Amino acid sequence: MSGEGEPQRLRVGVLGSGAEGAYWASDLGGRGVDVIFFQSLDALLEAQVGLAIVVANPTEAARLAAQVADRPTSPPFALLVSSGTQAHPHLRLVESLLKGKNEWERTFDAIVDPVAMLDRTGTVVRANLGLARVLQRPIGEIIGAPYGDLLGRPGQGSIDPIAESLSDGRARTEEARFARLPGVQQVTASPYNDADGTPQGAVVILKDVNDIKEQQERMQQASRLADIGQLAAGVAHEINTPLASIALRAESLLKVAGDPQLQAVESFKNFPRYLKTIDEEIFRCKKIISALLEFSRVRRPETRVIDLNALAEKAADLVGHQMKLKQVSLALQLDGGLPHIRADDGQLRQALIALLMNALDATRAGGHVDLQTRRDGADAVMLTVADDGMGIPPENLDKIFSPFFTTKPVGQGTGLGLAICHGIVTSHRGEIRVESKVGQGTRLSLVLPVAGAQTGRS
Repeated sequence: MSGEGEPQRLRVGVLGSGAEGAYWASDLGGRGVDVIFFQSLDALLEAQVGLAIVVANPTEAARLAAQVADRPTSPPFALLVSSGTQAHPHLRLVESLLKGKNEWERTFDAIVDPVAMLDRTGTVVRANLGLARVLQRPIGEIIGAPYGDLLGRPGQGSIDPIAESLSDGRARTEEARFARLPGVQQVTASPYNDADGTPQGAVVILKDVNDIKEQQERMQQASRLADIGQLAAGVAHEINTPLASIALRAESLLKVAGDPQLQAVESFKNFPRYLKTIDEEIFRCKKIISALLEFSRVRRPETRVIDLNALAEKAADLVGHQMKLKQVSLALQLDGGLPHIRADDGQLRQALIALLMNALDATRAGGHVDLQTRRDGADAVMLTVADDGMGIPPENLDKIFSPFFTTKPVGQGTGLGLAICHGIVTSHRGEIRVESKVGQGTRLSLVLPVAGAQTGRS
């Protein structure tokens, strides 16, 4: 094929020139066939023009067959022995081959996944439109190129199922990453042989499995969160009862500590301060338990059609005072044409406040936090909270939604805020996207389906 969507013309090679070649050129013109003349066997064998048929007289045909047998990397073609100066007796065969070729190419190109046929050296001898689309190159540039130059070799230490299949002649289906393809590819490499059983190369089918893997990871994370939630609920309930008893006793002791007679005793002077510290730490423990119980609750959203812009404005009002106290500015950029969504406004407001407070904690005095809404394609909306704070190191990006993960000093965070936020967004069939650069800031975006939209997210 010479380009996407344009069938390649059938190419017939004629060994030698003269009257026979002239007849072939005359008889096949206008039939979707190109006739190419070759003066020598070497010129024909070295040509990279994709010949389907080679026409030669009996003597030259015998020599050609012997040469092809000695050259395992020669391009495949049908050898047609001509015994006269007229091409007419062979036209029916050529037309049949042309019809079969076009039908095969249409079938080949109808396959959505990228497909390539490689010879024993790994050079592409056939390719479909699916591969041309993925590589963003015309098929004419793909044919004749080594597959490694097209896909990019896997990184050091990574498997190359194509090379392994070409080497040992065994079919395999494995996942691999190639430098010039996005993410993870499922590679199926199936060796093929000639009529004598001699290995000729492999047919390779690529399948982009990134969406499938992301869905599996989301399901695994949801399962882990559910398990952790059950554990957290049990721990919270077990701790809550003795903690309540301790709090009650501490409160009683604080009242007694106010007795002037006790305060006059030298050894008792520090007791009120000690008891106040105990009371403050009990209060902090209660906050942690509250967060644990909130995280562990599995409650289906009670959804209704809501205005995401109005929800964003309410959340901004609730955290506005804290922003001012820390001297951090908060700017809203709301899309006035934003479609409504179906959501539990209480849960979604809680998630948004968690994002805003997380941004506030990461931002120094004099910094900025932006709250923005906009469309995300035809069926979703996006709400983004961006800060110009410290940013998140790359090694922590995959951990920020894990329960109890926090970079804050001990005693200043439970590590449950973003985990709860993630659970709320997931229950609304949405997703959270994260972009961050150390020293420049972080963008956390909630992507939610619009009211009435169908979504494949789970």
